[in-house]
Amino acid sequence: MPPLNLPPNFSALPIVLKVEQRFGIAGFARLIKLLELFASSPSRHSGVIELPISDWVDALQAGPQDVNEFLAYLEKAEWLSVEQGEEPGSPLRITLTAFEVFLPPLELPKIADQWRLWFEVELSLPPLLAKDPYTQDLFRRWCASNVTIDDMELAIELARKANTAPSPTALHDFLKTVRTTKIERARR
Repeated sequence: MPPLNLPPNFSALPIVLKVEQRFGIAGFARLIKLLELFASSPSRHSGVIELPISDWVDALQAGPQDVNEFLAYLEKAEWLSVEQGEEPGSPLRITLTAFEVFLPPLELPKIADQWRLWFEVELSLPPLLAKDPYTQDLFRRWCASNVTIDDMELAIELARKANTAPSPTALHDFLKTVRTTKIERARR
């Protein structure tokens, strides 16, 4: 699971105290589970967790009615928003309102071997391909241009939407789109 950054005073935050008061220690545990789901969400960069309701029930270890009550409480406190499509079986989409505080600082691989290791561990890239001179050149280029893990995860998400295998070469093209989008947002 990707890292999760809990503030040092997490248990003293007003929302956490309110959840504990309303739902007890089980509510606190469900809040932590919700944040763990956020950390492992492919859309964590936008604060989104999207799962079928059955997965929410399993993860939060509560019945559907209890899950809905818990999420409705957090939504009323403006800690998150809840959306679900009208189609039967559509996933429940949760968007955390202040998710940035729970993201770890941006990681910047400094050498090509850090990218190689990340690709081998996170994307199961075969070591032979990871050590290929062209791939190593891409890794060095990413280091030189300060590409973050978050940038790469956005590129992976774009590749998945385009039904493209997340090879270093393919991701390099999607990474260009990610960086261009960031630059455009910064100009606004």
